[in-house]
Amino acid sequence: MNRKHEITYARAIFCLIIVAVHILSNYLRDVELQDSNRMIVLSFQILILFATPCFIILSESLISMVYKDKLPQNFLLKRFKYIMIPYFLIGSFYIYTKYEVEGNKETYWQLYKDQLLIGNWYGWFVIVIFQFYILHMLFHKALSKSNPFIILMISFVISFTHSFLMYDNETYIHWWNEYYPLFHRTSILYWLFYFIFGFYLGRYYNEVLAFIEKRYIWLVSSLAVVIMSIIYSIYQNDVTVVQSNRYDILLYSVLAFLFILLIAKKLAKFDISFLYFIGEISFFIYLTHKIMVYYMAKYTFHFIDQFFIYNIATYLFALSLSVGLAVILSFLPFSRFLIGRNSINSMIKGNYNMR
Repeated sequence: MNRKHEITYARAIFCLIIVAVHILSNYLRDVELQDSNRMIVLSFQILILFATPCFIILSESLISMVYKDKLPQNFLLKRFKYIMIPYFLIGSFYIYTKYEVEGNKETYWQLYKDQLLIGNWYGWFVIVIFQFYILHMLFHKALSKSNPFIILMISFVISFTHSFLMYDNETYIHWWNEYYPLFHRTSILYWLFYFIFGFYLGRYYNEVLAFIEKRYIWLVSSLAVVIMSIIYSIYQNDVTVVQSNRYDILLYSVLAFLFILLIAKKLAKFDISFLYFIGEISFFIYLTHKIMVYYMAKYTFHFIDQFFIYNIATYLFALSLSVGLAVILSFLPFSRFLIGRNSINSMIKGNYNMR
């Protein structure tokens, strides 16, 4: 497969948006706003929630694109090493932060068991991605022979129904909380539609991209209609939960993915080193940025009354700390087990090659 730079750019864009989502969460938690202003900020935050589902979709799209016919023998082992080991290592430090810095009453091992082992922290998306790998291994042959439109419709109904019931049905919520062993947001039923979409997008990548390039007006129009429906849901139905497993952003996230991919395709004509770099370490940024936000917010809190200064300053400092830490760690042995995959070291060495 030829390296498709728009995918790296899209991954970087999703990562940068995800950081913004959590910065806004931090802001809304710490500041008192008038109801009207709070709703404006909250609405914007909900409208950029698509970044997390898109990041997850991208993981399956790449697998489907690279391994169309046959998976390598060490498929699951390799992915366990590069996504689950960073999950546990960085997650352990996050738990330590909660236990030591926040003065949590539970013991470290209680927090470890109740949060990290079941995915009840912001790194829950890693468990979802690993489930995608298992599903791909089990069903890629069957899905390849099936009608994509029928499978997409069935998976959409399943994911929408589950998401809606988990928001609105106390009996259903209680059942899941009682019997599902992991954090409820890791349930594959939330993400099944995204898995199926990612699978077929990767398999028919060139055809899909050519289609949306020719009909981008339809894409933008559809996106506008769906955005209006989400805003209606926020203001009329009071659906203000800021979670990427919302039932009303399923279709929106898929359309946003295609829209960002189209923008990334246009940007791919240019060598944008910043996006290359962020794309390379996006997984590490995702796993560490909230820890950085936690520490930086103590210093940027002095600007809490200035919306733009506070959020921009916190964003830049937190992002810079994650990026800087990734660069430093890249020179250590076995750093790929923290960063995910270590191409930073070779990039830097290549830039200073004296031969």
